Amino acid sequence: MKISVIIPTYRPGTYIFDCLYALLHQTLPKNQFEVVVVLNGERKPYEEQLHKYAYKNGEDIIKILYTEEKGVSNARNVGIEAAEGKYIVFVDDDDWVSPNYLENLVAQAEEDCVVLSNLMAVGNDKKTPEKHFISDAYKRNAGQKNYTLFKTRSFFSSPVGKIIPRNVIGSDRFFPDFALGEDSLFMFTISRRVKNIRLTSPDTIYYVWIRSSSASRSHYSYFFRVKLALRTTLRYITLFLKDPLSYDFPFFVSRVVATLRKLFQKTYQ
Repeated sequence: MKISVIIPTYRPGTYIFDCLYALLHQTLPKNQFEVVVVLNGERKPYEEQLHKYAYKNGEDIIKILYTEEKGVSNARNVGIEAAEGKYIVFVDDDDWVSPNYLENLVAQAEEDCVVLSNLMAVGNDKKTPEKHFISDAYKRNAGQKNYTLFKTRSFFSSPVGKIIPRNVIGSDRFFPDFALGEDSLFMFTISRRVKNIRLTSPDTIYYVWIRSSSASRSHYSYFFRVKLALRTTLRYITLFLKDPLSYDFPFFVSRVVATLRKLFQKTYQ
């Protein structure tokens, strides 16, 4: 087993089946990857629906897990514990990937290397292109050499759109006590083990479905944003001071600056 694809899901709509369809139709042979779906929170009728889909379409590679504790961080942690692959790929339940996604990522993967994919955001119709900061980052970095954490910092705001070696994750896990900003915190935490960074070809695409109802696009009060920014900044500093020689200092500073910048944004993205 080379790759474990982890999909956290809470009260999933039919869109999750589009996500699973894309994974079941990968060019990478099915005996080289597994799909770990972690349902959290409400169990009925979602668990039965997922098992029916797996039985009909890909029971041999789709693993359905359940945890009653709500939260994407906890669900991803459950998925990591259950994963059997040497490499981890995170996919959100309302997103999907190009047919060559897994094959192209694993082709460049190494034990100390995070491989980054292209990303395309689309609107509610799943067709109209939308602006996305990671898409811009891919364009800026494509064709360059000697990628660094600082140069590719935009990619490390999220666990999706990349392949991560299991040993880079190590014993680190997502932070369930953060409902927002947990992705960046996790990626910063594991960054101390990242020795190399690569980019895939432009046709290796992670598709993001931009939904107005998503948590990152919800509007939050200024008081909430101040409280979250201070709490997140403190966590970054605490993590850095635990092992300052292992972390990349410019990358650390960029995480703090990005967090404080969100004070001036009504949405958290």
